[in-house]
Amino acid sequence: MNNTTRNIIRTAAPAVIGAVVSYISKLSAHLTPAETAVLFPVATTAYYAIVRTLEVKFPKLSWLLGCLPVKAAAPVASVAPAAPATPATPATDAPTATN
Repeated sequence: MNNTTRNIIRTAAPAVIGAVVSYISKLSAHLTPAETAVLFPVATTAYYAIVRTLEVKFPKLSWLLGCLPVKAAAPVASVAPAAPATPATPATDAPTATN
């Protein structure tokens, strides 16, 4: 699975949860369409924020966003900068001979 597909799934999962919460709340609490329209983005954002916060502490909970994230690659060791190709010539203050 490529990163784009994984990101779409991890974005859609909270939207589905937000829609389900809105629908159940509409049925049980008899919310108006305007209240339901406000509840959907609030529930979606709250779900995503809570799961992402928990995912940092407990990586195994990342399945709550629909799929597991890609494991981070090992850090690359830093490389020292290359030495200059030609050595610098020291400046001389000595006068040059002229004919």
